[in-house]
Amino acid sequence: MNTRSNYTLNFINFLILSIFLTVSLCAQELKTASKPISKEDRFAKLESKMIFPMIKGSKMTGVVPVDFINNVLSSETNMKIIFDFTQSTANNAQGSHVNEGLEEVARILNLHLAAGLKRDNLKAVVVFHSASLLSILHDEYYQNKYGNNNPNKDILNQLMKNGIDLVVCGQSIMLRELSPGDILPGIQFALSAKTTLSKYQNIGYILFDINEK
Repeated sequence: MNTRSNYTLNFINFLILSIFLTVSLCAQELKTASKPISKEDRFAKLESKMIFPMIKGSKMTGVVPVDFINNVLSSETNMKIIFDFTQSTANNAQGSHVNEGLEEVARILNLHLAAGLKRDNLKAVVVFHSASLLSILHDEYYQNKYGNNNPNKDILNQLMKNGIDLVVCGQSIMLRELSPGDILPGIQFALSAKTTLSKYQNIGYILFDINEK
């Protein structure tokens, strides 16, 4: 094969390689561009601006200040909220991560205060049943199962210190063959979650469902 033929062949090979690399790069860029931004990523971008009027937890409990609102919550409003809480910690991270449902409870409370509501005008109750019971068990359970203390204690303690009532379903305790001593101190016991939810909604509490999406 002569020199000219070699040159032509090398040029063709180079051209094919260039096209392949270009197509691969474009495909990678398209894949990256089309990847949805996660909720965690969106919160992370604004974490430095966040405020925590009541409960201080991870960035997922924070509120981003907004300076262009014209639909305002009166500071004199009396607000009563009840949380129907059944969510367990995601991704089998019960022993190492705060229950995402608790973070959502904290954020909802923070949002109401950030909107201008007076702290004394906000009442709230969190009703634990179903899989959420795992998040309110004492440290001994966590030490035996995971080798560390309950990671939810800080948020739970902050909730109680702020006057938020935490109530656990007695039916869930019995069906899971637990006892009152297995539950962290300060949490109230009710016959059932259903009757507790009815009790508070009957006197005007607004319901928020906290369950796995």
